[in-house]
Amino acid sequence: MLKVLPRQTVPDWLKKYKPGDNIPFHLLIEDSVYYPACGFDGDVANLCMGFSHSFIYVDNLCLWGEVSKETVYERLNADYSFKGFRRIHQQEYSYPEMMGHHSVFEEPIKDGDGNPEYGLDPLPFFAILTIFEPYHGYDREVIHSETSTIHHIYERLAFLYICDDGCRSYEKLYQSHRAKPKAIAIIQPGDAFGGNWTSYYDEKKIFSRIVHKNPGGLPDIMIFGGRDSRGGYFRKQFWSSYPENIFYSRLYNKGVAIWQRLKIHKNSIQI
Repeated sequence: MLKVLPRQTVPDWLKKYKPGDNIPFHLLIEDSVYYPACGFDGDVANLCMGFSHSFIYVDNLCLWGEVSKETVYERLNADYSFKGFRRIHQQEYSYPEMMGHHSVFEEPIKDGDGNPEYGLDPLPFFAILTIFEPYHGYDREVIHSETSTIHHIYERLAFLYICDDGCRSYEKLYQSHRAKPKAIAIIQPGDAFGGNWTSYYDEKKIFSRIVHKNPGGLPDIMIFGGRDSRGGYFRKQFWSSYPENIFYSRLYNKGVAIWQRLKIHKNSIQI
């Protein structure tokens, strides 16, 4: 990851996990990073690895041509996808297996939100959990000419890929468990002509309302990013409840910014 976010210890359930053990789903979503409209972008996992050890990627995959559940498995299991890691567990979930015991109150769609019925047909739902552990168990740093330092963290991680709508999946999972993620990433979600039915960036639209009405609370940080050929677009504040910009980077015409709600202790931030 970029050396920006404070590193956390591997959660006890993941550290002690042995293949065949039952995985309580509420532990999987605690302190997770949620990334809707993600496609197959690995940048968020790289950025937050160590800050979190549980990643929930969600995309309905309607824009990806010949993609299927089988090709998602191929991506997850390809050597180039998680270099330095090996799979120690993989399983599928249904929604009843992922849901908690609390009620879910569906946020109504309002004028201006968009219409999920328009556009390309999504793929049928599936959810694949993969648990990875490092081959060798050591970290390494790579210094890039753009003055950024990439810290490759090798610790166990859980990676859940869900084929579903990013708004409703967040609503169901986190409300039903009365939980919140540590971070949400919104990176080039494809608003309007990009194919998405609503704007994830817009704090007045449905995804933001779902996040803010979650009884489990708000995530600590928001990560906003996307293509930005002129630079600076993602320096602006997107959601008023996240007023402090703690990181900005632009590399190869892509900007990424981290905004926080609560101040992280300065001594814990690695710059």
